[in-house]
Amino acid sequence: MSYKWCAVPKCTNTSLKTPEKLFVSVPKNVEVRRKWLQLSRRDHNDIANRTNIFLCEDHFDMENDMANYYHYKMGFSQKIILKDKVLPSKFHCQPDRIKRMCDAGTPRSAFVKRQRMELVKQCKDIHQPTLTNDEHTATVVETCTKELSQKCDKSTLTEHVVTVTSTV
Repeated sequence: MSYKWCAVPKCTNTSLKTPEKLFVSVPKNVEVRRKWLQLSRRDHNDIANRTNIFLCEDHFDMENDMANYYHYKMGFSQKIILKDKVLPSKFHCQPDRIKRMCDAGTPRSAFVKRQRMELVKQCKDIHQPTLTNDEHTATVVETCTKELSQKCDKSTLTEHVVTVTSTV
């Protein structure tokens, strides 16, 4: 087995240090190679087209990007076959990219704040302040808690209730 190292700057994976990692050969096609190197922040002019360079599996979604993923994992295939037009897409080893990349699973704080503000506004609009201050606060909190439990999961419910209580 030959020595392989990941060509992505700041990625420290090598075939010696991380032998369990897969290393994907950068395509020889000039246009595709240019795209791959540009995405990995390497200057395509610094690397000759005939040079065999690799990117490690950390920069791909291997299960979705490989045409023969399950065959390879089960040992029926010795060669990695990527689907057409696959590009490296994960660059967590480059800290300046992490700031710009947003995890789709977590909402941004400004969005959450806007949601809370809208909910508080709706709660205020629903209830008329004809009650005394303590009764009004208790009624608003109770109604908002019911509405929040329908809209949010239970893990974030207490955070929202505390916010509603403090703003009313």
